[in-house]
Amino acid sequence: MPGGRRGLVAPQNTFLDNVMKRSAQFPDSSFLIANAQIIDFPIVYVSDDFSRLIGYRKSDIMLKPLRCDFLAGALTDQNSMELLRDVFDQQRASVHEILYYKKNGTGIWLEIEVLPVRNESDIVVLFVCTYRDITAFKDPLTEVNMFAGLS
Repeated sequence: MPGGRRGLVAPQNTFLDNVMKRSAQFPDSSFLIANAQIIDFPIVYVSDDFSRLIGYRKSDIMLKPLRCDFLAGALTDQNSMELLRDVFDQQRASVHEILYYKKNGTGIWLEIEVLPVRNESDIVVLFVCTYRDITAFKDPLTEVNMFAGLS
């Protein structure tokens, strides 16, 4: 039946459409969507704002693990990374603050909210992670960086 198969695909597409429409309503809505059914939870959608925030092209981010190990650097707290890994493995919602690094090497503090998305059988099928830049709150103004970028 042509109509039967279509119904199986439509809910996921509707969900993604809703996420994208809602994100367009909020400025700086940086988020990733990952498949919760595959090992390492590969990223299947990258918002434009997330790509701009960290300086990587979407194609460079797609299919990488949702933990974003590629953004970790020398000062990234490994305990925080392990906690994030545990949250994904346990498929639960949570909020974290992690120091990551942009493509240009600049540190950026991100608040990460993890939201598991369940299907009608109550199985977690996707993760939506939202990212908010909290660097200004973690890195108080100092004489050195207060005037950065001013001429």
